[in-house]
Amino acid sequence: MLMRDPSRRRLLLAAAACLAGLAVTWLTSSPLGLLGPVAAVFLRARGRAVRLICAVLAVAVLAALLAALDAGWREPALAWAAFFALSLSVGPLVSMGAPDRAEGDAVRAAKAVEQVTGVGWATDAAGAFLYVTPDVLAFLGLTLADFNRPLADGEFGWKRAIHADDYEGAAALWRRCLQTGEYYSMDNRMLRQSGGYGWTRTTGQPLRDDSGAITGWYGTVIDVDSGRDGAVASGSEFASGLPPMAEVHPHDRATVEQARARAFFHGIPQVSSYRKLQADGSYRWVEFRVEPQYGASVDIDPAVARQDARWTTASSLGETGEAVRTALAIENLYGGAWAMDAAGQFTYATPTAQTSIAMVLEDLNLLLDGRPFVEGGRQGWQRGVHPDDAEEAGETLRHALRTGEHWNFEYRVLRANGAYVWHRAAARPTRDGQGRITGWYGVTVDIDAYKRTEAALRERERQLQQMIDTVPALIWSTTAEGRPTYINKRFTEVTGAGLEDMIAPDGTPSLGVVHPDDRQAAIRAARHAFATGEPYFQRYRQIRADGSYRWTETRAEPLRDEAGTILRWYGVSSDVHDLVTTQEALRERERFLRELVETLPAMIDCATPDGEPIFRSQRLRDFLGYDLEALDGTGKSRLAGTLDAGVHPDDLAGVKEKYAHSLKTGEPYARRHRLRRYDGEYRWVETRAAPMRDEQGAIVQWNVVCLDIDGEVRVQEKLLAAQESLARASQAASLAELSASIAHEVNQPLSAVMSSSDACRRWLMTDPPNIERAQKTLERIIVSAHSASDVVTRVRALFKQAEDKRDCVTLGRVVAEARDLLAEEAARHGLRIDLAGEDMVLAAPFDRVQIQQVVINLMRNGMDAMADLAGGRLLEVRQSRADGMARVEVSDRGAGIAFPDKIFEPFFSTKEQGMGMGLAICRSIVEAHGGQLWAEANEPRGARFIFTLPDAAA
Repeated sequence: MLMRDPSRRRLLLAAAACLAGLAVTWLTSSPLGLLGPVAAVFLRARGRAVRLICAVLAVAVLAALLAALDAGWREPALAWAAFFALSLSVGPLVSMGAPDRAEGDAVRAAKAVEQVTGVGWATDAAGAFLYVTPDVLAFLGLTLADFNRPLADGEFGWKRAIHADDYEGAAALWRRCLQTGEYYSMDNRMLRQSGGYGWTRTTGQPLRDDSGAITGWYGTVIDVDSGRDGAVASGSEFASGLPPMAEVHPHDRATVEQARARAFFHGIPQVSSYRKLQADGSYRWVEFRVEPQYGASVDIDPAVARQDARWTTASSLGETGEAVRTALAIENLYGGAWAMDAAGQFTYATPTAQTSIAMVLEDLNLLLDGRPFVEGGRQGWQRGVHPDDAEEAGETLRHALRTGEHWNFEYRVLRANGAYVWHRAAARPTRDGQGRITGWYGVTVDIDAYKRTEAALRERERQLQQMIDTVPALIWSTTAEGRPTYINKRFTEVTGAGLEDMIAPDGTPSLGVVHPDDRQAAIRAARHAFATGEPYFQRYRQIRADGSYRWTETRAEPLRDEAGTILRWYGVSSDVHDLVTTQEALRERERFLRELVETLPAMIDCATPDGEPIFRSQRLRDFLGYDLEALDGTGKSRLAGTLDAGVHPDDLAGVKEKYAHSLKTGEPYARRHRLRRYDGEYRWVETRAAPMRDEQGAIVQWNVVCLDIDGEVRVQEKLLAAQESLARASQAASLAELSASIAHEVNQPLSAVMSSSDACRRWLMTDPPNIERAQKTLERIIVSAHSASDVVTRVRALFKQAEDKRDCVTLGRVVAEARDLLAEEAARHGLRIDLAGEDMVLAAPFDRVQIQQVVINLMRNGMDAMADLAGGRLLEVRQSRADGMARVEVSDRGAGIAFPDKIFEPFFSTKEQGMGMGLAICRSIVEAHGGQLWAEANEPRGARFIFTLPDAAA
């Protein structure tokens, strides 16, 4: 056991006192000699046992006094009463004055640990604190009495030093350890000098007497706030996967506990071995693995130390007994410790340490060059140190041995598996009563996980810095009070400002990069955020390196600790210039569209896909006399309320039916109906609605336009009345037009009849009468009469919209007949008709009479045009084919066409006696046959009329 030499001295002292007291009592036959054994009992007893002994002695005093009342027992009874009374007085004094073993061992162990870690604590077996590092008590403003004074509901006094979220777990584990004697290990958050909380790792180890009873606890607290990357949740108990201690050989239990301590403190998985109890009572070596409580962000190889491997102990401790005992105390907490003499020779090293590096004490102490280590020689343990660290490690330790200064060093140690891992070593001297160094004790902690994590964090920090510098945003930070402390590289590149430019003379943000017109508002917002802790948000124009300004959006959030105290502000500024300008353009566009809607001479309404109105223009609201919100709360939907209140009762059913159909099918809506105006008058309106759809074709809104057409409807009613009057007048005009048309068309064959009749009369009146010629003339008269009859029939059919009699295909013959009909008249006026072109036979039949009338009309017009010519009266008629059409041209050498655009209009004529119907009728006939009729100028003078007819069957 720890510190067992003083305990043995006290035990021998008590035994000697008992023997002396018994001897005196036997020699003097007096109970006073028993004061020695009683004093020995009080020397060993503590606490409740002392109180129990005192109670027994008090009862014994009363019993002896009662016995003294009997005269026969008075003298011995008074002697025993005096003995019991003296024991009752002296015993507590002996107990109070005797050195407390538990306090001595626990406090000494705590102070020894304190020398290495900086913080140590000790309690008695019940958990009452006997010692806490004075600096810790001073910082917390507490005393040992405060630590031991229970709070409300039986809570421990040290609760005020633990984070509230971690206290329950820590207290529950401590109570369990006090009851079971388990090793205490816990990560939790502890109050710091800054007022915040930081992560710490607390361990505790029980001290036991020779009988195995716990006499006290000692432990330490170390800061692990920087190494909790990937740590488990707060206040969690160490889960090691240790085997049940009942199955572990008694000599190996310390090894198992130390493996857990190493895993807990070093953060490295531990692989070791122990002798396991078998069913037949024998033991067999087995291997076990202990995982650390918290994870790491890097891959860590486990530390392997098998207890069945070779390790050694020193044959003599010499003057290093105290150093070895302190090393053992530290070993129970950290899992690895050692001791050496004043010359640097190891007298103790944890078996696990020896096996993990495959070096026993003899290997560690070997003088490699024959010279003592303290005199500059190299020692065997340096072979297990990385070559880059071995020389400096030796020099610093040698200096400590010579001067007595504390030794602290980090170096790489060679493991048995050939890998180098980082260790942190610390050593402290022990001294005798004269201050002479008698030995050294130390601890070596595996910090490979920390080193690798630190390297990983540095790499992560580098990557994070690269990301911060390359991210397309300006990133900055300030203190809790608002003093700028950092701007990223892009901030300087974009704005041209450095960190010093961002700090005003009073330490506040200068905001010199903000546009002067926006700066005061930004400063007020920043001061408000720093004062209240509310998030910062501001949009302003920020300068650029080229002197221009761009709109920037800046946001900042405070970083708080667990207590809610602001530690720092972090902000980001993003360029939103394009967004702002786009938003301004959209707002201007929205304003323009709103003004457009409000100024359009129409009433606008917008509705949801189910027809519920969601917007009405001011013009529509003014027409109806109420706002859209007035329809809410009436028990009807907005749509139903609008229709029932506004649409004329005679039109309501039709409007609802039509609109419901459109809403159901998505078809556009259009309808005229009467709508009630604000003054109660119903006015005719035309309402049209069309759906607006998204990319998938789903209706997202109905857009409705309503036009007040009451004036137009009234005018239309008057127009209809006027149209009826006009229709009656048109009927009379049509009758006159029909008469004129018949007269015009019949006039030509009748003229031919008159002309032929005169000729026949002349031939008959000759002497002798020319019967042959008269007979031919009579044949022409008969043909002209038939022609007149056909014209009347065809004109009547034309105005009756009867079907044409299209049964002729010989266009050339029809043209020749027309020439023959006009030949007599042409000869009388000295005019020559020249007919040219092929005798065409068409594939598409036509009405012979109508087409012949067209040819005759065009030829007569040409003849009339040349009536005033003195000579050269030639009328040319040409036939040809082109582009699937038959083409007939009638050319004259008259004065030409003065009004080419009007000559085909009805009742337009250039002749004094003309009715203006001929060309209009000709064009209608040609177009009815699928052709065209037009006029052109003839070269060198005159006019040319051309018409075409289809040359292919339809």
